[in-house]
Amino acid sequence: MPSAGASRIIVLHLTKYSDRSLIVHAIDSQEGRQSFILHGAGRKAGTRSISDFHSLNILDVISSGRPSGSMRYLREWESVRPLNSLRSDIFKSSTALFISEVLYRSLTVEAADSTLFDWLCSVIETLDSADGSIANFHLWFLSAFCTRMGFGPADNFEPREIFSPEENSLLKRLGSCNFAEAMSIPLNGRTRSGFSRKLIQYLSFHLGARIELRSLDVLHELFE
Repeated sequence: MPSAGASRIIVLHLTKYSDRSLIVHAIDSQEGRQSFILHGAGRKAGTRSISDFHSLNILDVISSGRPSGSMRYLREWESVRPLNSLRSDIFKSSTALFISEVLYRSLTVEAADSTLFDWLCSVIETLDSADGSIANFHLWFLSAFCTRMGFGPADNFEPREIFSPEENSLLKRLGSCNFAEAMSIPLNGRTRSGFSRKLIQYLSFHLGARIELRSLDVLHELFE
């Protein structure tokens, strides 16, 4: 008999599995990075299924798996909170897509990290409820994410040649300020663009894998 389990997930990405099924790539609160099969998504009844699995949606799910299978089937799910503005606001939805792509490319280990998961949930809720400009949000997220991954900025960090002295100062400032303070840092579009690419390069160096993001150019156009 297949086993069943309840958990909470953060949706990262969807890919086609068959004409009637999708693979949901997610971060599971209990098992880390996981992939689930969402069956029936190609049918008319699957319309709700797809809409519930937008980038960074937080879901309580019940899944079941076959003894011989590597992926579990999603049987039931429910959104933890609506996250309406992440879907209706183009600035927030684009930022959410960027964050989900960063997580999709960088988190590959099937191991639970409850502290990281809870922090990501708080980041998502902060983005959804934010008022005013969020032009610096992706920079604030990246700097904090690097710290959470274990290679935050310090007086001496490698590789030193990535950041200029000004960017080094900005990295440390972002790492020590709260959300409101980070959003109030005066930066122009050119600075944001160059610095975000440096942060991705820094993240790639420490993960030992090249991270290429399609969503980064969209953010640069929106927040220039």
